[in-house]
Amino acid sequence: MGHAYNYRCERCGFEQDFNQGHGFLIHSQPLNEYLKQGKKLFHYKTHRLLKTLAETTDDLFLKAGFQIYKCPKCKILQDKTEVTVFNNEQVIHKSEFRCKHCRSRLKLTNIHRLKRAICPACKNRTFQMNHISSELWD
Repeated sequence: MGHAYNYRCERCGFEQDFNQGHGFLIHSQPLNEYLKQGKKLFHYKTHRLLKTLAETTDDLFLKAGFQIYKCPKCKILQDKTEVTVFNNEQVIHKSEFRCKHCRSRLKLTNIHRLKRAICPACKNRTFQMNHISSELWD
């Protein structure tokens, strides 16, 4: 279950969609079940790390979902597929992301409270949610 948000720049008209939540093939599951599928759903470095963790540790659980991040420096939104690996209740691995533009560490954002962001195209603070185009999915 998740949400799809559409953002549009009031100034230049640039539009971008952002996904948040679980769905499609991205969902929580035991790590061994994910690896048995034979599909690489994550970045190749993440997939390689998951294979290495599965070889060294038993009974790992994979929590995956779409999340929306914001760069604290550029204020630009980016959606990423977050991956967390657990062993019982202990976190073994959690995805961390950097901004494509300035390489700052991205911060998870609360998209529901965000009024405006910086437009990736024109760099003005006129990028806002288009409430008419937002969707839910199962």
